[in-house]
Amino acid sequence: MNNKGFTIIEVLVSLVILSMIAIVSSNILKSSLESEQETSAQLNSIKELSLASTIIRRDFRQIVNARMKDFYGNNLYGTIINQINSDSLIFNSNIKSMSNDVSPIKRINYELIDNKLVRKQFFSSNPYSQDDFTEIELIKDIENLQLSFFYENSWHESWPISLITSKKIPTLIKIEFSKKNKEYSWIIDPNITYALQN
Repeated sequence: MNNKGFTIIEVLVSLVILSMIAIVSSNILKSSLESEQETSAQLNSIKELSLASTIIRRDFRQIVNARMKDFYGNNLYGTIINQINSDSLIFNSNIKSMSNDVSPIKRINYELIDNKLVRKQFFSSNPYSQDDFTEIELIKDIENLQLSFFYENSWHESWPISLITSKKIPTLIKIEFSKKNKEYSWIIDPNITYALQN
């Protein structure tokens, strides 16, 4: 008598083989998904840093050496201001406007807020309201932000450093920070050599 069919052992062996194939396939799929997510995160980080670098360099290269006032109309000490141990940098920059009726000179304020480098652009060079600005987050998850200013062959931790430099723009501006355990250092040349005249 010729019985056709599978024995229990053959069925079990087949199930074991199919299970192994399923486990190997799921591990490969999981690894591929993790790799894709990591690559995507790195690309997004590169895009974020590239855009931030472009905006910051543009702002500094179009910097205007003009006297600034506070929100009450009082003169500020300096045409670019960063106090010691401050995560804020204030200056005026020449930003192209959509209308010729509006001054292109705008107040720019870079601040570190909740581990994010934020750029605030006010609607004039000497705004009277602290709330009249547009804001964008340039870099997220940022740590250890440090600003340095190069003048007369040495770096300084704040600006201005004297009455003379309160009417000048530093020769170089350095921005240092860390993001996800990587260190970054950007050095920008504002390319302004003249001093503000009284």
